[in-house]
Amino acid sequence: MNARSFLKSVYKIRKRFGKTILIIDRAPWHKAKKVQEYFVKHRREMKIVWFPRGCPEMNPVEECWRQAKMEVNGGRVHESFEVMQKELRRFLRYKKFKQDMVKYLRP
Repeated sequence: MNARSFLKSVYKIRKRFGKTILIIDRAPWHKAKKVQEYFVKHRREMKIVWFPRGCPEMNPVEECWRQAKMEVNGGRVHESFEVMQKELRRFLRYKKFKQDMVKYLRP
């Protein structure tokens, strides 16, 4: 991920849904100058909510990544990057994540 690919995703979200609340972490591409300029330009259509610094436990995506890491990698070595990528895509596409949403609403 980088600022350019993130902006492409944000553009698609804005185009499809119109007014949007976007909840994001503080990844470098989220804080890039071009991204921040885009947010300012489209502040009427997009409200940005930042996860608190140093609180990955409040970000439900982190739990998805943890489960993916354990399931797809699980301490094994894949025969190629492409094989690992294919397994990760399959996992993320079909996995039903079990998450306790109450902990995200009430830390």
